[in-house]
Amino acid sequence: MKQVFLLLCLANVLFFFWKLHFGASTPVNQVQAVLPSIVLVAERDAALRSVAISRVLDRDAAELQRLAAPAAFAAPKPKQLAGTAVKSEKKSLPAATGKPEPVRVICYEAGPFSDDRELQRWLRGKPLLFTKPFVRETTVSADYQLYLPPAKDAEQARLNKLTLHAKGIDDVWMVPEGEIKGALSLGVFVDRARALAFKEQLAARGVRAELRQRSKTRQALFLHFGAAAAFPGSGGYQRIPAADCK
Repeated sequence: MKQVFLLLCLANVLFFFWKLHFGASTPVNQVQAVLPSIVLVAERDAALRSVAISRVLDRDAAELQRLAAPAAFAAPKPKQLAGTAVKSEKKSLPAATGKPEPVRVICYEAGPFSDDRELQRWLRGKPLLFTKPFVRETTVSADYQLYLPPAKDAEQARLNKLTLHAKGIDDVWMVPEGEIKGALSLGVFVDRARALAFKEQLAARGVRAELRQRSKTRQALFLHFGAAAAFPGSGGYQRIPAADCK
């Protein structure tokens, strides 16, 4: 009996150590309750700002990668061989953005013209910048007059007239006014050559007549025009001050 008792005690001790060893090494599954953490309002705003900043940085990084892509795939520049010179490419100058320089205008005057038809013929084919026709009173040649100079007094004038009648010159009349007032007019001629021929006839008769050219005023057509410095005109005009063209 004593041996059985000791055997049972030994068995209990062995069971105790076996249980102690293997029971301690076996983990016990414990279910832990997962509870959400508490987040403060300030921490939530900071987290939102961090997320927004991260999005902006990601967008800028993508844009920089897109812009840098063409340069990365650009064709490489040709290498310069030893002993050869590379020709420099001529770069075109940028177009001028300033205002164009004003054209220099020189003023001229042409005329007189007998009528507008003559003026238009004169203008044909001329590269003028502007034209300004106008009418002006001008002195033109009218005719030629033969006369005896004025006498010193009325008696001398009467004697001169009687002398002319005696020589067969009856077409005589006294000039009533003007520069040669009191002179005896012996004839008026449109053609100068005819006037000179009659003067010689009077000289053959002993009459020393004088010849003068008479003029008259009339409305004439003129033109002010502007042209470049190298105006290829054919004459019939003269340069005038720029103020007269206005």
